[in-house]
Amino acid sequence: MSLKFAFREIKLVAGAKKRVHEVASFFMLVSNTGSKKIRISIDDSPLSEMPIGYEYSEKKEDEFYTHIDFQNPNAAEVTVEYIMSTGVIRTFPTIIALLNLLEQLAGVTSGEIWDTEKTIGVAASVVMALNADRHSGAVQAKSTNTGIIYIGYDNTVATDKWIAELQAGQSYSFDDWLGTIYAIATAADQLLGYGEH
Repeated sequence: MSLKFAFREIKLVAGAKKRVHEVASFFMLVSNTGSKKIRISIDDSPLSEMPIGYEYSEKKEDEFYTHIDFQNPNAAEVTVEYIMSTGVIRTFPTIIALLNLLEQLAGVTSGEIWDTEKTIGVAASVVMALNADRHSGAVQAKSTNTGIIYIGYDNTVATDKWIAELQAGQSYSFDDWLGTIYAIATAADQLLGYGEH
């Protein structure tokens, strides 16, 4: 198996615990500037003291750990250096998993949610409910609106707390947000089109 190595450095303030997301099959602690050994957990194993030069390489080809937790027991900030590596993906199950991922990224042709335009007023209202299956969403203020519609993530959305400000005809789209979308307007009876899939 061909290996690709990467060198990493992180700083940890006194007593801090930090999770680093790494997909790798090999780990080695290279340095620690503290007087006490850094405590490390790989894929939620128990935190344990790790000496310099320690190697963690229990994974077989095409099996990887996904995260490392570092904890600094020292009374001062430390710098930690480590090496991690991954192998070239060759096995059939991994290739099938990548093909499934590519299929998901290509988009969907069903499961859309949309309906007649929503009327937005001066009190916050729900535009889209939480949807764990959502891929993306979009909203657009009607071209005949006379006020401004503000979009937010919860019912505290306001004219000074928002993620999108939509004047007549303007739109906003998003990816990777599965939670509720709210809206509020500067005037009553403002209309908003919406859709998600």
